[in-house]
Amino acid sequence: MRLTDRVLSLHPAAITGLFVALFLGGGLATNVFPFGSIASLLMFAITMLVMIAPMWLWFYSLYRAASARSDQFVGHSGRRGFLFLSAILGLCAFLALFPTMMSIPPTAPIYRTVVAALTISMLVGSISYFASVWAAANALVRFDEHQRHAEFHKTLGTFFLLAYLPIGIWWVHPRIKRLLVAPSSSELVS
Repeated sequence: MRLTDRVLSLHPAAITGLFVALFLGGGLATNVFPFGSIASLLMFAITMLVMIAPMWLWFYSLYRAASARSDQFVGHSGRRGFLFLSAILGLCAFLALFPTMMSIPPTAPIYRTVVAALTISMLVGSISYFASVWAAANALVRFDEHQRHAEFHKTLGTFFLLAYLPIGIWWVHPRIKRLLVAPSSSELVS
């Protein structure tokens, strides 16, 4: 069983519990240091990365599994994996630049460059994040419908369920179980 299938096979209670634990732990960790200090900002950056990384892995797993199992009627096994990478790179750049920007005085010549890079990285990370959630929702709907193109309203509904993952996973889980039972194209060939 592939890693992506193992991640998707987790029970919704485990994913919801992990999400809540990471959210509460991140909140506690950021309050250990005085607000506004460099240590507080670094702790914020690290906890945000630790909180979001498992969600990205889950969304990517859903995208890969659904794309691999629907490529025979879609025509390809998914070409939007770059969205996940650009979301990770954008957020990591933002989380690295944010404490740097806070440590530079606003009168320094490099300050405007850091602010511009911070803004660009946040835009790239945010847009790529939502686009990757949309790609995962679209792949799941295409698998469910066995069609090349998913209907917009079905993808939008699945997108909102995935965007609010701790709650939406309970409604999406039966579809994921059907997805995991279906053979992928590589299993059909061998």
